Amino acid sequence: MDAIVNTIDYFNFRVSRSPWRLFEFCDLWIMPPFLRRRCQAMLTAQWTHRLPFLQSITPAERAAALILRTLGQIEDLEELKFTIIDFCSGGGGPVPTIERLVNQERASQGEKPIPFLLSDIHPHLDAWITASSRSAHLSFAYTSDTRVFRLYCLAFHHFPDALARKTLASTLATSDGFAIIELQDRHVFSLALMALDLLLVFFVSPLWFWGDWLRLLFTNIVPLLPVIQAFDGAVSCLRTRTFEEVMALVDAGEAEAERTDVVSYGRRGATKYAERGEWVFQGGREMHTWPIGYMTWVAGRKRETGDT
Repeated sequence: MDAIVNTIDYFNFRVSRSPWRLFEFCDLWIMPPFLRRRCQAMLTAQWTHRLPFLQSITPAERAAALILRTLGQIEDLEELKFTIIDFCSGGGGPVPTIERLVNQERASQGEKPIPFLLSDIHPHLDAWITASSRSAHLSFAYTSDTRVFRLYCLAFHHFPDALARKTLASTLATSDGFAIIELQDRHVFSLALMALDLLLVFFVSPLWFWGDWLRLLFTNIVPLLPVIQAFDGAVSCLRTRTFEEVMALVDAGEAEAERTDVVSYGRRGATKYAERGEWVFQGGREMHTWPIGYMTWVAGRKRETGDT
């Protein structure tokens, strides 16, 4: 099985040398809210549902595992008061599920729960109130007496370079850790997966959203939603940055760079490593959908003096 995946990935070339700043329909102000909400709901469902045979775990479970790994590298985490703040939460996205998975695992290890906070420039309060009512550790009311871990789930590719640079500078100045998680990259098979998403949305909508007649109308009769989602997904692929490109944005706001090293090798499973002052960064990609769907991620943590 690994030989098949490695062979496929050998031909999985990157389609552009740098990210393309194209538009997404769901970013446009002219996009009708009832269509945007349904696109966001489908993305959430794809984070939290497992496709039989193609996914061993859900993408949300894979993201929760990454967050737990990164939190585990923060010194004295259990003695600190920490909040994980999700940026660009939209209608809630996968974060309510990620919060539950993270805190269930922490509880199983005898560790205290970590609060999660939803945030967005255009808050969906109705959806947030519903999600927050289901967990004592999920809210959208921020308190300032806490250390911060920033989370960008399927969000960072939306920021143009100038805003991304400022966002990273703010992240390094005001937080103790962060994770950028994307479910796509700029490789050709990631784009192919977005084309296949046209068929996926068509088939799963009646299973996942039965009773939402507007969705079924604009999916299975007039296939507007599948086209919008496939187009926006392809643009998201072309917008997604590599680990090196994220580090270049970090470097633009830093006077000096200590070093950047690749510490494990292999086309499919490489983990990359960098240090910048008091910060340690890692990045990589993990398969979420067999055999061509990959989660790409960049995570960082502030280290204590003497931490290696």
